[in-house]
Amino acid sequence: MKKTVIFLALGLLLFSAPATSQEIIDDFFITVGSGIVIEGGGSGYAGGEWYVYPSNWINQWFYDHPFDETRGKIIHIEFDWSAMDPLCTTDITVAVNWSTPEYSALGLGDTEPPLPGCDEELYIIRETIIDLCGVYAGTEHVIYDFTIYDYNPEWVSIDVMGCNFEIINGVIVHECAVANDAHTWGAIKALNK
Repeated sequence: MKKTVIFLALGLLLFSAPATSQEIIDDFFITVGSGIVIEGGGSGYAGGEWYVYPSNWINQWFYDHPFDETRGKIIHIEFDWSAMDPLCTTDITVAVNWSTPEYSALGLGDTEPPLPGCDEELYIIRETIIDLCGVYAGTEHVIYDFTIYDYNPEWVSIDVMGCNFEIINGVIVHECAVANDAHTWGAIKALNK
């Protein structure tokens, strides 16, 4: 009987403990020739499709969670990149982006990210990870961490632009910071306002 009570008490503690994060892990890869996608994929929207925008950005979107201004977003990105042809100039720009509150106000939820033709300045925010142009031999490994303090966006994305590069082993971890008390996310948000 005593063992049963202990297991029940432990179970209640585990299942009633407040969540502090909601982590999603997605993957991506892409090969870009002269500003066009030669090959690409991943676990994002529409089976990992890459979308080419009028601004020349090429995006793959990942749904996160519903928009929430009381939460934040912690993003971790890793990937390997190399030149398709190491004897030619490579131009590579990679960014993380996310949807704005204005986009979420449209009410599309998880059915559709901000696709080409939308008002990019109104609906998409970008943070550049790398922006390089030159002749590169070998493979470079990139690790990038970023925090969105103002709100938890519905959609996050990997954006690329340029020519003559390949990205493999791409991983994006997007985590909702959900606790909002004095010892967790609420305190962090208060410090960064």
